[in-house]
Amino acid sequence: MTNSPKVSIIVPIYNTEKYLTKCLDSITNQTYRNLEIILVDDGSSDNSGKIADDYAKKDKRIQVIHQKNAGQSAARNVGIKKSTGDYLSFIDSDDEIRLDYTEKLLNLYDDEASITACGHQYKRLKENTSKNLYQSPLRPRHKNESKKAYILQLLAKDGRMYSCNNKLFRASIIKDNSLAFDIKLNFAEDTKFVLDYLKKAKGEIKYIPEPLYIYNYGTETSTVKKSAIIWKNWQISFDNLKNWLGSNPSLREKFWLNLVHLRWRISYLRAKKRAKQ
Repeated sequence: MTNSPKVSIIVPIYNTEKYLTKCLDSITNQTYRNLEIILVDDGSSDNSGKIADDYAKKDKRIQVIHQKNAGQSAARNVGIKKSTGDYLSFIDSDDEIRLDYTEKLLNLYDDEASITACGHQYKRLKENTSKNLYQSPLRPRHKNESKKAYILQLLAKDGRMYSCNNKLFRASIIKDNSLAFDIKLNFAEDTKFVLDYLKKAKGEIKYIPEPLYIYNYGTETSTVKKSAIIWKNWQISFDNLKNWLGSNPSLREKFWLNLVHLRWRISYLRAKKRAKQ
């Protein structure tokens, strides 16, 4: 890119002192340097807040916000309000990113793009295993294919579009449309945010099939495992998806919506099985 836009990286923090240093090292050592790093300490009772403050003393790009515990969505929303960057990225405090994460996602942007995304490295901490996910290219949208049908097909086929963590968003789209994470949800709130964003965005999705985001599964503060074994949470998420689709979907959109529902049922059963192990 010819200019040097500012990228705001927003990190909600809650009792992750065991992982936070690696997370922050991976952010502060990014090859792309024009960063605004916003750390939102969401009422941590361990040393996470102190670690965040110590990093802020060493790096002027970092600002720390301490607040009473209000949940991850509320913390992300505070970060959005405080941000001044041209682009936004959300990193969980028990995860890490590759050192070229920001640079590569930013370089994907062109006049057609409204969001860029990358693959995951999926680490199961308890099993000490690692696997790279979503390594195939993302097919472009067909000329006469509706954007909603295209997105539903992506949701039905794999999980690369569900998370907010492996993506770089245009700040203008978020702020001009007053987009925020739904604080009432405790499951798939980031999926809803991504879908709300894509509904407002006029451009295309650009994807790089490299595992630039490192997702650590099985940390002590992770709520995904517990919330994923409650079918009501999946159903609420599916109802949000139907509302996003609207009242007059095409036959193709209905077809992919039904496949998403089937995929989510299978994912729910797998989550229940993992929870018993």
